[in-house]
Amino acid sequence: MTVGFLPALGSGIRALAETGQQSRLIDGYLRPYADAFGEVLYFSYLAESLDEFTSDHALLDRVRVCAPKGSVSRARRAVGMVGAHAAEFRRCRALRVFQITGVIPAIRAKWRFGTPYVTTYGFWYGQLSQPGPQRVLKAVVERLGLRHATAVIATTEELRARAARLAPRVELIPNGVDLRLFRPGDAERSHGRQILYVGRFSPEKNLQTIVEAVASVGAGSTLRLAGGGPLRADLDARARARGVTVEFLGVVEQSKLPAVYASSDAFVLASFTEGHPKVLLEAMACGLPCVASDCAGNRSLIIDGETGLLFDPHRPAELAARLRQIFDDRALGARLAKAARQMVVARYDLSALVAREIALVGAIAER
Repeated sequence: MTVGFLPALGSGIRALAETGQQSRLIDGYLRPYADAFGEVLYFSYLAESLDEFTSDHALLDRVRVCAPKGSVSRARRAVGMVGAHAAEFRRCRALRVFQITGVIPAIRAKWRFGTPYVTTYGFWYGQLSQPGPQRVLKAVVERLGLRHATAVIATTEELRARAARLAPRVELIPNGVDLRLFRPGDAERSHGRQILYVGRFSPEKNLQTIVEAVASVGAGSTLRLAGGGPLRADLDARARARGVTVEFLGVVEQSKLPAVYASSDAFVLASFTEGHPKVLLEAMACGLPCVASDCAGNRSLIIDGETGLLFDPHRPAELAARLRQIFDDRALGARLAKAARQMVVARYDLSALVAREIALVGAIAER
């Protein structure tokens, strides 16, 4: 049986590799799907092939990347993908769309071939853009994607309730983490003040609040930033102006991230909005005390005072106070970290969650 994978609009394996996420796709999704169905077709927006990212011949025999021959705009690719790969789409018994922004080819395949699709609903995309035409367009795509899906995978209860207004079937399957890879290190933490952020350097991540908070935490604190994005130069300038020692780690590949978590003393996520943050799951799985902004996505993982600490993202002083709590009361930090790890093990094992969605896609494909 053949199933198709559709990434987010404009994305591909190379785009994931630029943020260190390609192994999560290859090992966490492509491999178990290929084991379950026999063949997976990955419809990319980028000119690429799978052998650029893996040399595993067993996987290369069962997974094929259907890619454009050269550079093409994401809008043109989204509209023309089904026509360009009609034979491949016709072979698919079901399509797995990884974000609601990637549903345009899935909708066209459903109209043309009757192919059912399952899409992830991980963000309220219609509200992510600034007011204007782009927000309206995203809202329309989101609404159509939910309405025409055979099933929707919502990552939080809030998103499940929203999707249920439009979609015929919604399953609550949260994001997961590879517990074999992300686990506490063998060595005890240094009891220093190494404060870690992992992710994109972009406005919605509210990194300026982290810089201001670290400036208030006191001497001996170091801000460690793993990732990249348009605000890198601004963050560097802001940190120097506030006297904050900052370490830019660059984009860190998934297999090397556990060592970064293990060498840090606290993890911070200050975003104004989150869906169901994978980096927070990773930090919690590694036994790192976590401080996160009080928004819906973070609240789906952190119970304040039990599995981490929450703060108002508009108040840097509140973040600073939460960090001082962890650094001044190491027993509190250890208790939060232990409870967080136990919760992640119980609820967010990636292999178990992927098995659930494979069962869902398989049932739909069998119809």
